[in-house]
Amino acid sequence: METFNYKESSNSKFLEVAGFMVSMGIPAIIAVWGIFALGFDSINWGAAIIWGIAATIIFTLVTIMGKKMGMTRMDLLDLLGSFFMPPHSKSSRQLGMAIHLMNGALLGISWAYGTVLFSVDANWLTGLAWGIILWILALLMMSTLSAVHPAIKKGHQEDPGIAATNFGKMTPVGSLIGHIIFGVVLGFLYSYIPF
Repeated sequence: METFNYKESSNSKFLEVAGFMVSMGIPAIIAVWGIFALGFDSINWGAAIIWGIAATIIFTLVTIMGKKMGMTRMDLLDLLGSFFMPPHSKSSRQLGMAIHLMNGALLGISWAYGTVLFSVDANWLTGLAWGIILWILALLMMSTLSAVHPAIKKGHQEDPGIAATNFGKMTPVGSLIGHIIFGVVLGFLYSYIPF
């Protein structure tokens, strides 16, 4: 198994953990705030979940294409799955895909509630804006992932580094393209093909 050198700095650990929590917490706060402030009937749950998952599948295909084109070395599914499974394994990638799809559904719900909370149209344009917000949060998450990821701490998984550039300097650009596509697909399908 390949080992990566991860050096933990006590000075930056708190900021890294805080950054990671912010990146994960903002979408969760929007969804919870929406549920408590507006109730369950304010959004189309079926459309938010189904189209969030569909947009995530398309996002995943974009990331796979980016890797095959040499734009990045990042294996997002392995990175997610190796939180709980041995890195670089089939089980890690399978779990990573399950986590990724579930995350896509939750992000669809967060976006749908966000449109109602902020009184904006639920369409491809607000989906695009959501994709850009998610891209910024994803770069923050990747930049701070080493503070919480057990396989990175053990040196069994590579640290993505600032804005995931350890996986290649074009990784943030590919991530932006993927997140924009995610948002546009989510917004378009949610507004035009409701359940």
